[in-house]
Amino acid sequence: GEKLTASVILGTFNRADLLRRALQSLVQQSAEAITFEVIVIDDGSNDNTQEILKEYTQKHSNIKICRNEKNQGFSAARKLGLAASVGQYILFVDDDCIACKNWVEKMCSCLAVHPVVSGAISSPKRSGVLLSHNIAHFHPFMPGRKSGPIDFMAGANMGFQRKVLEELQGFDASKPLASDTHICLKARSAGYDPFFTSEAVVVHDPNYISLRGAVRSAYTHAATTILLRHEFSSLLGTPFFLKSPFLLRLFSPLIALGVTSR
Repeated sequence: GEKLTASVILGTFNRADLLRRALQSLVQQSAEAITFEVIVIDDGSNDNTQEILKEYTQKHSNIKICRNEKNQGFSAARKLGLAASVGQYILFVDDDCIACKNWVEKMCSCLAVHPVVSGAISSPKRSGVLLSHNIAHFHPFMPGRKSGPIDFMAGANMGFQRKVLEELQGFDASKPLASDTHICLKARSAGYDPFFTSEAVVVHDPNYISLRGAVRSAYTHAATTILLRHEFSSLLGTPFFLKSPFLLRLFSPLIALGVTSR
């Protein structure tokens, strides 16, 4: 048969219902199952995640399972999945996403040309809070955007040629948050420019998100990315006021207004 081309890496923790939906989208891909594997990292779940994984591995031979006994976070899960993978293209998607039918196919087509790829992230329209959350986090990756070079990537839909991740020595397990931003900045520092493709789409649908949850998520994400902007300040040309906690607090309403307007 055809040689295995891609490895899809999917970390999950105590979200069995969302995991079932994500897996269902991956077993219904237009790409033949023989051309890609799905590696699920159960990151210490204690709900019925194992039952769902058993159900899918019995029916689909291209689904493989790795398990952490204790929850270790995104970076450790992605590192474990990468070590277990064999594909020449490494694709990442989250358990609260639904991959469109041609997602694997479109990501692989793009990775045949570009070493580092960021796919598009769509949002359901049924919830104002969820739509606002998705626009806040994923506005550079909306399907309406034009394909082309991009500065950052979203872990919910990204891909790498295997050789790139090997050169970058994979993910840093000591950085449990924003591992997608960290690996993207490492790639850019090594001379790899991420390419955005609007054709490879996943729908980010965590089912329910409260206003409080959306604000907490934004706070955590911002706190982590500010630290990365310090670490990679020469690459990013981080302005002085982003390096000063006092000035950052002072200017944050203006920064938020500018980003929202754009």
